[in-house]
Amino acid sequence: MLYFNTNLGATPMRHLTNPDGSRKTPALERAGQGPVGQVHEYTKALIGKSIADNTRLAYAAALNGLDAQIPVDRQDDARIADHLAALYRDGRSPATIALVVAAVQFRAKIAGTRSPVGEVARRTLAGIRKEGRDRGRGQARAVTYDQVIRMQAVAGQPRRRGRGMESPEVATRRGAEDAALVGLAFQAGLRRSEIAALRWADIQPSGIEGAVLIHVRASKTDPAGDRTDIRMAKNGTAEALEAIRPGDGEAGLVFGLTPGQINRRIQAAAAAAGIDGISAHSFRVGLASELTARGASTTETMLAGGWSTARMVAHYSAGAKAERGAVAKYL
Repeated sequence: MLYFNTNLGATPMRHLTNPDGSRKTPALERAGQGPVGQVHEYTKALIGKSIADNTRLAYAAALNGLDAQIPVDRQDDARIADHLAALYRDGRSPATIALVVAAVQFRAKIAGTRSPVGEVARRTLAGIRKEGRDRGRGQARAVTYDQVIRMQAVAGQPRRRGRGMESPEVATRRGAEDAALVGLAFQAGLRRSEIAALRWADIQPSGIEGAVLIHVRASKTDPAGDRTDIRMAKNGTAEALEAIRPGDGEAGLVFGLTPGQINRRIQAAAAAAGIDGISAHSFRVGLASELTARGASTTETMLAGGWSTARMVAHYSAGAKAERGAVAKYL
């Protein structure tokens, strides 16, 4: 029997046995819900909504990597621990490795089976976190507002594609998309997963001329979408969105790109403007730094970028605060 997996891989259900050899009843069956594989499709969809889209994608990627190395029916505490150690040896960050453990535990939970993660895997992860606590913590380079304007200004210039050059028509359309991408990443502080999930219905007119309001339905800090999160984009970004808006105005995704494709498009737009060494996350860092440098309060910056706590704003804007500090003023 295959259990519902919320896009985490169609994995055979492992039936645990009692000492006498009889099959143990999974937790969901003991609760009177029947085998998970028999759950109605609508119920499966609702269970899938219990975790954010980006979390589900991250779990799926982690499980795909694990299942490719160790067949599901052979996954036990020691083998999973060895897999975690191998990932660490290959240079993965503790946060990335911890996703494997969380994904395995989630898959077992919804299957009504015992998680194969035990003391050995947990101790291995604890050691990875302790030894590698500085791995993967490098802060993305901040993008400035002037750099974003430069990217948008050259976005529509034809670029080389294959052995030839883009036609003016293709360059204009692609350029408008790129201008919208970099503007949303900076002005609205959208993560690439949030840009990927953005729908036209989420973009509404603003009372301010030349600006639009963006409703972020779910984010890393609010996966359930329980709080109101409204961002703003204006000027060149709003113009670029209008240029690519479909005729029906409300249909479908804005870009139809994966988070990885969005990151590559943004990096290509930056390279075309002569800016190297950045990623999509550089724009969120740049937003916090730029707003702080211009005198915005921590609360204002949190609202602009959708941060739920002041800690990350303080982290991203530390350099800007130092440039406005006592040494800069008095020495």
